Amino acid sequence: MARNCSWNFDHYDWVDAYDERMENVARLCYRETLRFLPEYAAVKPGGLVLDIGTGTGNGAVPFLERGVRVFGLDPSSRMLRQAESKVRRWAGRFSILKADSPFLEIPFPDSTFDAVISAYAVHHLDDPDKHRAVREMKRVLKAGGRIVIADTMFRDEGHKQGSLAAYPDLEEEYQPLLATFPAMFEAEELPIMLHQVGDLVWILVAREDA
Repeated sequence: MARNCSWNFDHYDWVDAYDERMENVARLCYRETLRFLPEYAAVKPGGLVLDIGTGTGNGAVPFLERGVRVFGLDPSSRMLRQAESKVRRWAGRFSILKADSPFLEIPFPDSTFDAVISAYAVHHLDDPDKHRAVREMKRVLKAGGRIVIADTMFRDEGHKQGSLAAYPDLEEEYQPLLATFPAMFEAEELPIMLHQVGDLVWILVAREDA
């Protein structure tokens, strides 16, 4: 049974080594996955992206390198402190904000962003909150925009349990199931496509029709 744990990483001893932790777990395909995000978000230079669970800001970097503006939300002060060097490097194009509930209470008006992205964060939400998050992300998305979600995903509950047994270091949380997660977007009239990066890592892309 998944733990109803806090998403705020401030109390974890390893949080200051987050980047190293992610990069050293081969099955996460971390850097490769982040490089795919701008391709699927399809935002032109000067466009505006919302990065939910921006953490240390790594997911924003491939967009910033392409001239895209990014606003990052995260509940962890310690993670955001690690992102501050990137804010300084891309002054005027990368902004961050601490948000206790960044998926469910996005502090922006309707139709603000050309794309909404999130990498390795949606697994902190149980299924009812995932569906709420889909509606909230759609709310702030411009017509013709895209939602891009990257995370560890499983085919179904059986595949999840088998993977947890095969990878003892894989923490059981609310990882999306391909049997149910895409349907949450389709229920909100957001057509989706899926791209597999690694054995357990997928990118879901949802489109808001113009």
